[in-house]
Amino acid sequence: MNLEEFQLFIFDLDGVIYLGNEPISGAQEVLEKLAERKKDVFFLTNNSTRTRTKVCKKLLKMGIQVQENQIITSAYATAQYLNQRHPKATVYIIGEEGLINEFKNAGFDVISDETAGSAIEFVIVGLDRDFTYQKVAFALAALNKGAKFIATNTDPTLPTEHGNLPGAGTMVAALSTAAYCDPMITIGKPNPFMIEFILKSQDIKPSAAVIIGDRYSTDVKAGLNAHIGTILVKTGTGMQELKLMPASGPKPDLILDSVADLLQYL
Repeated sequence: MNLEEFQLFIFDLDGVIYLGNEPISGAQEVLEKLAERKKDVFFLTNNSTRTRTKVCKKLLKMGIQVQENQIITSAYATAQYLNQRHPKATVYIIGEEGLINEFKNAGFDVISDETAGSAIEFVIVGLDRDFTYQKVAFALAALNKGAKFIATNTDPTLPTEHGNLPGAGTMVAALSTAAYCDPMITIGKPNPFMIEFILKSQDIKPSAAVIIGDRYSTDVKAGLNAHIGTILVKTGTGMQELKLMPASGPKPDLILDSVADLLQYL
């Protein structure tokens, strides 16, 4: 695989660039090399718990030079998706500060249980580490009254420096079970929406882009769905994800032990 053919490099974050608050060895050097080669770099994450501003600060603290407009989170992308179709809708969110603030920043009316007087048009579900029975009950009541169900992502786990923790898929599955329905759409990977958003913003053809991730089920499939190059790394959830690859059918263009191994291809 000749990486010089690609102009746009899209990196997943959790499990690829860092694990929790620990940067993955060699990631910074790879990004510096890409900058030297005048390549376009974006960071794409299904994690909806932080705003792009906070992700940017986290990367800068790790010594990775980045600007906020290089970061696309599922929280930001979900807000952009709905803003294109139903601007200023009233939404109820199961999620954390990052998801809530991205929707507020986009001009949506975000209500809580305490302001239940408004008619909820959409229930948005992302990773929520303060998840409760009451939140599911409130969301279910909104769906029963006609609200639409949107998921930021359905990742089963969140890789951290202490091992895998429950991901947004846990919250989505709880509401899906109670409501007897799946989300009308899941914005995060493997949906190609976020990748296509980047391609359009940069005016780059799919053939000139590649995604580097640790999940076959999300990162690689999103790349395949967007018709861009795909690289799977074994850090994060990569080793488990290798077992999920079909015996026949599409495979990643390249499988590496770590993002650091990209250096030998640049």
